[in-house]
Amino acid sequence: MKGHFSTGTDHQISLLEDVFREFPRTPVNLEIKEDNDPLIKKVSELVKRYNRSNITVWASTKNAIMDKCIAENPDMPVMFTVKRGLLLLALYYSGLLPFVPLRESVLESPMPSVYNRTYDPPPGLMRNKLVMKLVQKLTMRRSLFQHLEARGIQVYLWVLNQDSDFQKAFSLGATGVITDYPSKLRMFLDNQSS
Repeated sequence: MKGHFSTGTDHQISLLEDVFREFPRTPVNLEIKEDNDPLIKKVSELVKRYNRSNITVWASTKNAIMDKCIAENPDMPVMFTVKRGLLLLALYYSGLLPFVPLRESVLESPMPSVYNRTYDPPPGLMRNKLVMKLVQKLTMRRSLFQHLEARGIQVYLWVLNQDSDFQKAFSLGATGVITDYPSKLRMFLDNQSS
C-alpha cells in the first residue's frame, strides 16, 4: 500500500503555534531538517511560551543540527540522530550499552521490512532484499527495545500502514508507531484491547 495524497481543496497547513494552542497536552515531535539558527530559536521560543519543553521532542538526523537544538533548549527530550543510532547499535552489540549514559529520550527508526514496500529508494543497497533483511535482523531487536524502555527511552517505528506491521512493531516492544493512516491504527489498537 503506497501513500496517497489529498485531492480535496483543504490544503491549509497549520502553523506550529496553532497546533500548540489547539493541542496543549499532546506530545509533538519536531524534526529540524535544515541548519537554520533563526528557525531553531523560534521553535524553542514557541515551545517555552506554551510550556511544552517536557512533551516536545527535538528531532534531527544530523548531529550538528541536534547540537544546536540542545544548546537552544536543553530541557526538551531528544531523538537519536543517525550517527548516535549507529553508536547505539555498536554499544548494544559490544555489550557496553548498559554502562554508557545516553542523552536521548526517543529512538525513531524505519522498520526495514516495510522499506521497499512503502518507499521507493534510489538504486543501490537499500533496494537489495538481502541487505534489508540483514538490517532488519540487526536493528529490530526486542532485547534492545526492552533495554531502552527500562532506561525510559521510547521507541517508535515508521512508516507502518498495515495491521501485520503494527503487530510486528508492538511484538518487538515498540512504544508506538508512526503511520499514514491514524484511523487504521486506532481500529487495530481497539481490536487488540477487546
